[in-house]
Amino acid sequence: MAAVIGPALLLGLFAAPPARAADGQLAEAAQALAEGPGVWVAEGYEGIDDDAVALMNARYGMARTPVRVAMLTEEIPEGDAAAEELAAEVGQPGVYLVYNEVHTPVSDSPDTSEAWAVSGVSATLDELAAENMERIGIPSGNFLLTLPDALDGDLRPRVAQTAGGDDPFFVDPAVSEAFPGLDEEMLREAFADVPSVRVALVSGLGGDMEEARASMLDGLPDDGVALLMQWEDGEFSAVVSAGSGVPFSISELEMVVGASGITEVPAGELPERVALLASVLGEDVTEVAREALAAGPSVYVHPGVSDGHTDADTVAALADDLAAADGAARVAFLPEGVTELQTGDDYPMYEPDAARLIAADGGNAAVFLVDPYHGGRISTVSATGDEAFVWAAEFAWNGEENFVASTMTSLLEELGASAISGGGGDADAGGGGEDEAAGSEAAEEREGAGLRRSVLIVLAVVAIWVLPPLVMRLTRRQRRTLAMDRHRRRLARLAPDEARAELARAKLAAQAARADLIRLGDELADAREPSAPRALRILQRLRAEYERLLHAQANVLSATQVPGIRKDTARVRKALRALR
Repeated sequence: MAAVIGPALLLGLFAAPPARAADGQLAEAAQALAEGPGVWVAEGYEGIDDDAVALMNARYGMARTPVRVAMLTEEIPEGDAAAEELAAEVGQPGVYLVYNEVHTPVSDSPDTSEAWAVSGVSATLDELAAENMERIGIPSGNFLLTLPDALDGDLRPRVAQTAGGDDPFFVDPAVSEAFPGLDEEMLREAFADVPSVRVALVSGLGGDMEEARASMLDGLPDDGVALLMQWEDGEFSAVVSAGSGVPFSISELEMVVGASGITEVPAGELPERVALLASVLGEDVTEVAREALAAGPSVYVHPGVSDGHTDADTVAALADDLAAADGAARVAFLPEGVTELQTGDDYPMYEPDAARLIAADGGNAAVFLVDPYHGGRISTVSATGDEAFVWAAEFAWNGEENFVASTMTSLLEELGASAISGGGGDADAGGGGEDEAAGSEAAEEREGAGLRRSVLIVLAVVAIWVLPPLVMRLTRRQRRTLAMDRHRRRLARLAPDEARAELARAKLAAQAARADLIRLGDELADAREPSAPRALRILQRLRAEYERLLHAQANVLSATQVPGIRKDTARVRKALRALR
């Protein structure tokens, strides 16, 4: 018997195919991921940014079900073989996901594919596929970050507790780890004076989004607001629910937080965005500014305004200079959208009425409205007081770098306050040469002042004829309906040649998005009608999203819009392939 079994076993040993060992980038990923759950990204992989990687690593490190993700720039086998190889090489239980990008000579966009595997845990590939299908649409979260909650169910109960628990604020610990400073305390401070607000900030919620949203609404009062934010591709989305007593529509509130109808909240701007929402739900920003200016410094900058150039110390120094130049003058920098929502059409911002809301006893005052979503540039000014101050404020608004600090500096210079900021020598000191130089400088200053007055006269005439029609065209309702309006307004601020160049860059960038959409259109045309009702509804949603993307691509006004269009196109293609 042994004589028979021995040769048979030997024959079987040579006949059995050897287990394929991972090599190349997959082997590097396996070595790194053997240390624990997380993400390994090959150099040159374009489909994810550093913020997303940081958030994924934080989330996977806290999840009960281990998740390991490899993102490669090499070819991988068809099917799930690459994920299976990764799982075998790591040799630990968990969920394994492999994604790749490979550039080809025939397309500006890389060809992509994916592979999934499950080893030694209760999760199944069907559960992964079901969760991936839930992520169709905008906003619906990012599959790579909603998956842990779909498998473990650890975040959804915490979100629901914002409705019935002691604390109406919840921040996913993974978010706080990836982005220090984004925590419950930040939310409490922002909404300290705004009752009946519930906020959940998470990496991603698994399952049905409407169910997650509804879980925050139990017992929501008529004046209550619930805000759910979760990660999408490169930023957080924002979904708002509001009681019937809230004086603003849901779309208006979402645009305050998210800047457009398709909400986008970069992690670095999130504190300012929630401050904007708190402001629109709280006391009028003009009243808050008036009280702050009456009690403190002569310059007030709203906490939801950030231009990335001006810090608190600079504002304090500029306020001191303004107080020295004109002790009664007051200046406020307020967020454009919030101010317009609260004041409505009662105080057109190009007229003095808005500035009178913050003026102290009818003195000199200026309100500069800041666009908080596109670099913190000043979009409008309202000034009241004596003629010289009003002209100075108008001149400062028309500066080349209309940020907070540069605008205040221009205002001070027009008020003749440059000597206060810059110091200066003792008038009685020095010899005749210095006196002569001083006299020459004084003469030059008088000539410069005369020239500035001439320029201001021209600007005032232009403002009388041009500014009111321009602002009337950009009504409050137009500004808050679509993000496209903000791009149009940005173009309107540019010189004609700059605007043409911006549009040319946008159209050139949009060509890549057009190629993506052509491929998507072909795939949709080839898609068979599903027999299952749910699958048919999903296909209909994908077709509707395709039509929206076609319209967005055809009407692009800025090259910055194109990456979002391409991301959404890739998401629809991925969902369509999963439907097959």
